Amino acid sequence: MSKGKEQISLLAEIMSEKGISQVVVSPGSRNAPAIILFARQKNLNLISIADERSAGFFALGIAISTRKPVALLCTSGTAVLNYAPAIAEAYYQKVPLLVITADRPAEWIDQGDGQTIRQEKIFSNYIRKSFNLPAVFETPDSYWLAGRVINEAIDRCLYPAPGPVHLNLQIAEPLYKLDASESNPSVRLIRMADVDKKISLNTLKQLSDQWNTSRSKLILVGQIQHSAQTGAQLEAFAADPSVIIMTETTSNLHHPGYIGCIDRVIDGMKEPLIHDLKPDILVTFGGAVVSKKIKALLRKMKPMTHWHIGDDPDDFYTDTYQALTLTIPVTAEVFLDQLSKVSVPVSSDYSKKWSELNLKRKKKHETYIRSMGFCDMQVYDVLFNHIPEGMVIHLANSTPVRYAQLFDHPRSHRFYSNRGTSGIDGCVSTAAGFASATDTPVTVITGDIGFFYDSNALWNNNLNKDFRIIIINNGGGNIFRILDGPSEYEQLEPYIETAHHLNAENLALNFGLRYYKAENAASLEKQLAGFFDFSHATPAILEIITPNIISAEALKEYFKYLNA
Repeated sequence: MSKGKEQISLLAEIMSEKGISQVVVSPGSRNAPAIILFARQKNLNLISIADERSAGFFALGIAISTRKPVALLCTSGTAVLNYAPAIAEAYYQKVPLLVITADRPAEWIDQGDGQTIRQEKIFSNYIRKSFNLPAVFETPDSYWLAGRVINEAIDRCLYPAPGPVHLNLQIAEPLYKLDASESNPSVRLIRMADVDKKISLNTLKQLSDQWNTSRSKLILVGQIQHSAQTGAQLEAFAADPSVIIMTETTSNLHHPGYIGCIDRVIDGMKEPLIHDLKPDILVTFGGAVVSKKIKALLRKMKPMTHWHIGDDPDDFYTDTYQALTLTIPVTAEVFLDQLSKVSVPVSSDYSKKWSELNLKRKKKHETYIRSMGFCDMQVYDVLFNHIPEGMVIHLANSTPVRYAQLFDHPRSHRFYSNRGTSGIDGCVSTAAGFASATDTPVTVITGDIGFFYDSNALWNNNLNKDFRIIIINNGGGNIFRILDGPSEYEQLEPYIETAHHLNAENLALNFGLRYYKAENAASLEKQLAGFFDFSHATPAILEIITPNIISAEALKEYFKYLNA
């Protein structure tokens, strides 16, 4: 093997030994030796995607689906920068990615060589840790160092919390003199021991004393993957009349006793109700919370006690509600298990008050939905009542994830969304990656701007035949007609909303996807049967054309009606 490729073989071997099996690669010259040697490693499965930005999100989707680290591999130069949006999302959503970027040797950086930028620590603001592997092993100690660095890089994808790790791989020329007989180096693995973190008995006693004397406790759950254990634990707490549990669509915890549609319940809440429903203790866990309304309400309520549960050191001092008093650095499952063993129900009408308000708003919601004409909100009502049981649903930013918050989801759906950074740039690619790694059918619901921005997600030979894309096409970024402010300016349509007359039919044809179209409620219900027919051998797109001005006004009127 030509000098300077030993580190690639070592990397491939340790990746395989440590359980990384999926590698999403994008074509290039500087990374070609790594592609070849990775492909020779029998335990590594390579997936080729030309667009690095889409590839990054595709890998993100696989990692979310499998809950295991996924590797990315690209060539040098600006290709590296195209990974940045997906890496930022992975960092804030706590998804394990091993980001491998091919680079020139250090001596050629800033020397006018082609396709060369400063890559070392290029993602430093949104990465768990960055590592750099030199092009040449000069001594046995340098080989030992490379092995130690690779071991740590892979482990840091998961410990102390999941997230992306950057490994910059310097590769010297010549690039293609590779000897297969020398591609299986001896490796030494460094492993991480599994440990259980628990709340000390003394601290648990203090928590239980406070918990068992409080008559108003609010548990707010952010974005988490579905967990039967967490669901069962929370149901036990929900039986306590002093406890109310608030969840979101992306919390994947659907129960009739929870406040599952937060915005429709709390919108327009006034004093003295705010004072009456203020919790003594706020408990939070999980990832991002979509609702801006609950953030504003809790900041106004100012609970005296706020416990945040989570074992990621980066989150220990995240004070979203300006009320943080205690971080409990354990998993939610451990916290709920330990607290359940010492908690006792408290006589209170706190849960009853919230439940009565929830029921009142739910009835008004149902009345309003029945009276609506065709608009975005009616489309979501039809979709959530017709999407098949057991479907995985990815909700794109920005309006789809918000509309979903307004509807009850008693069906057995599982919801995901890129709420780490809440960008529109890779939602379809993420869903496509997720779909490639599961036997469960996956549907992504996206707006038109998000879809067209990420249309290279279709430039992919790895799309699952059961993958479905639903596009709500209202001719632009309709979120800006909903938000207070933008609609008052003449710059709305050309510069903010980005109004357009595009459709997805020819894109579907170009990439070999089946295409369906609906322009009213009747045609939508008619098209859904064929769209969700999984006997077909290809994925499909359903484009729903909706009126932009009417849709925005219908949502505004909805909230006025709830508060009337």
